[in-house]
Amino acid sequence: MSRYTEIKGCIHIHFPLRKLGKKIERLGREGEKAGVDFIIINSHTPEKNPKKYERTFKKEGYYGKTLIITAEETDDKKRQNHLLVIGEKNWYGNKDNVKDVLAAIDKNTTISFVAHPDGYHKLFLIKKQHLWTDRDIDGFTGIEIWSMLFDWAENTRIYNLPVRYFGFPQNLKGPKKNVLDIWDALSLKRKIVGIAGLDIHSLPFLFYLLDINKSFRYYSIFKGLRNHLLLKEPMTGSSEKDKANITNTLKKGSLFFANDLIADSSGFFFGTEDGEKTMGDTVSMGTTLFVRNPLKANTRIIYNGTPIIEELLETKKFIPEKEGIYRIEVEHKGKKWIFSNHIRVE
Repeated sequence: MSRYTEIKGCIHIHFPLRKLGKKIERLGREGEKAGVDFIIINSHTPEKNPKKYERTFKKEGYYGKTLIITAEETDDKKRQNHLLVIGEKNWYGNKDNVKDVLAAIDKNTTISFVAHPDGYHKLFLIKKQHLWTDRDIDGFTGIEIWSMLFDWAENTRIYNLPVRYFGFPQNLKGPKKNVLDIWDALSLKRKIVGIAGLDIHSLPFLFYLLDINKSFRYYSIFKGLRNHLLLKEPMTGSSEKDKANITNTLKKGSLFFANDLIADSSGFFFGTEDGEKTMGDTVSMGTTLFVRNPLKANTRIIYNGTPIIEELLETKKFIPEKEGIYRIEVEHKGKKWIFSNHIRVE
């Protein structure tokens, strides 16, 4: 609504650390070409000489019209329990477990997201699992609900690679049900913010040449799964102020995520019709909630993890009948499209 400034950006991007310092401008150009306002690079924690790469954090800032935020992806010693750490200016990984990372970061200035909690693929006949195995972990901001990499790679093998390649991105299925179930179950206890992540990596030279459709170039991928943030204050052009604005909005959960390659999701809204309350907020019983899609589409209202309304609609008002958490799922032409964060009703 008019009370908010909507911006869109991509989270969970990889680029070789040894090249990032000199070529970060390239990512900025790719982001500007794709029309995103921000991108967040989550580099894997360097196993050797992390001090050498702390200069990476000094490279964040505006490149053209796109704000690049440099951040981290860490995991435990078994390569499980991956965590995206955003807001710090030095490395927090290389610890025995993610609990130690969460204990070390400053939660006033730093946000963290469990990455691809059900991440699995067997792309090159070698089983790769990067799962969230320690369900006792807590203290994170949210969960990467939709991972583009694992969505596409899970059903991709060497023998069907051409078909899967030429079918991308139409063959993306959307968030897995068990991940959505985990999100809803945990959100009943406390706020758990949901985001979409790309987990895109720089293509090796041979694969770069084979990418004849340019489907996996950064600027192409940046047009896909995007996080749309509803800012209370507009962007200023100051990288430090705008980074704080973005991280605070992510922490609050005032956002939805969508596959914008299906259709532009800009303008979606879930909240009160006057715009006073939106995703991430708490409202009182009896408050009328309002859903607005950019175009008429199949829409589900999810209450405590269970669909209670499913309609083809562009706008809808409804009054929640029970306390709990409510979110929206939207499909367009049979494809998963938009996922809102929760509104809590008390």
